[in-house]
Amino acid sequence: MPLTIREVGIVPSVHRFVSTDRLLRHIAILGLLVAFTIATSIIIYFLAIHYGHPTQFPSSNPHVGFQGDSGGRDTMDIVVSCATTLITCIYTSVHFDVPRSYAHRLASWPKKLRSHDFWLELWTKVSFWMLGVFSPEMLVLHAFYEYKIARRDVVWMHEHGYTDWSLTLSFAADMGALVVQLPGRDAHPVRSGFALHHLLLWHRDPSTLDCKALEYELADRTKADVLVKVITTLQIVRFFLGVIARAVNRLPVAPVETVICAYVGCTLVYYTLWLYKPYNVNERIVVRLSPMLSRARPISEPAPSVDGDAAQPPPGKWTRPLRALWAKASSLFCEPHMSDHDRLHGSVRMHQLSPYVTEGSLLGAVASLVVGLAHMACWNVEFPNSNGQPLWRYCSLAVVVLPIVTAAIILGAAKIQRTWVTEVMNMCALSMIVVYCIARLVLLILLGHSFQSLPARVYDTQGVSWLSLIPFIH
Repeated sequence: MPLTIREVGIVPSVHRFVSTDRLLRHIAILGLLVAFTIATSIIIYFLAIHYGHPTQFPSSNPHVGFQGDSGGRDTMDIVVSCATTLITCIYTSVHFDVPRSYAHRLASWPKKLRSHDFWLELWTKVSFWMLGVFSPEMLVLHAFYEYKIARRDVVWMHEHGYTDWSLTLSFAADMGALVVQLPGRDAHPVRSGFALHHLLLWHRDPSTLDCKALEYELADRTKADVLVKVITTLQIVRFFLGVIARAVNRLPVAPVETVICAYVGCTLVYYTLWLYKPYNVNERIVVRLSPMLSRARPISEPAPSVDGDAAQPPPGKWTRPLRALWAKASSLFCEPHMSDHDRLHGSVRMHQLSPYVTEGSLLGAVASLVVGLAHMACWNVEFPNSNGQPLWRYCSLAVVVLPIVTAAIILGAAKIQRTWVTEVMNMCALSMIVVYCIARLVLLILLGHSFQSLPARVYDTQGVSWLSLIPFIH
């Protein structure tokens, strides 16, 4: 049976924000915003170039266009080195969920190409790959949410008697790799350790779970290509050594190389967050439970709320301001107290007041700031058109400032907790995100334009010729 829009493209951290019933509407709105962003970026670029004039470069600092074999490195060496480094990083770092269809089992490519499910799965993968190319900070944010959810799942399972439950198993459950096989019943898919525990109690089976055996079976299903990881490591090492060596020898670096450094840095961050997430798992694992072992402790009823001021002894005169300051600071980053019942039934879907959203907003702002600072590092880049440099500077400032302002708006909306204020502030944040995307696309176009007027010394390899001894794809 073909997959529908309800069953494809929904990853756990997205599903916690967007209702499945409204997904098609969100995709349509996102498509319109993407079309508007691309069109606006192209119009801004062409208007700036149209009203500019050719740049006159001094003879002491000659600038050249596309270069072939010039005795050092050429334009294609720079382009291919940056592209292969970024592509290999994204390919090995992005961890997908388990496919929800069996199109990958089809033996021949003609059958796959005729399968509707195959194209839907491919769309999901390509969308994440494109995020890694054009907006790596969004993948950092996505990986952060999945990591926080998985870590919370580990703590919850440990509290309920599953001491061997690991972060890998939490990721596996969250990505749809586990299904429960109860005696006399069909396999039941689970999306978290919460759901697994709920199934054990719902059917009142006195059973438990062999976490170690499950983790060994999961490791056997994981398809991590060691050769690709070795190639990726060599690409990253060689690329960063090249940039550092040119800086030490006072040789200019192409703007695209500086920006790729920030992109690779973001890639390493979300690869670290997904370090324990199984890679390239295409088949689900059936969890079979043993009815002869003891059952985990039952879920407790929600405890009545206790006033924090009444539960704690009254603070002293000098410690009262410090306690108040600490309470405000920790409320942004610490998960609020939840009973077992609340965790199972009330905290599956995340919302704007969740501490994960506030932490994610700050992390997204930091990742965007790193990318923006990489563009700011090329502040004096020159273009063949006089309006190229001012446009680069304005967009670089926007990429640095807008994420900080957007994060502040999201945090403010979460603290004020008034419906109309939250809606207004969210619209302001969305508008700033659109402007941010426009600035990023303009900068991307200008990166390609910069190859028409790079300093001649960018292609000089004097003092860094030893880099050719390190194997890399070029």
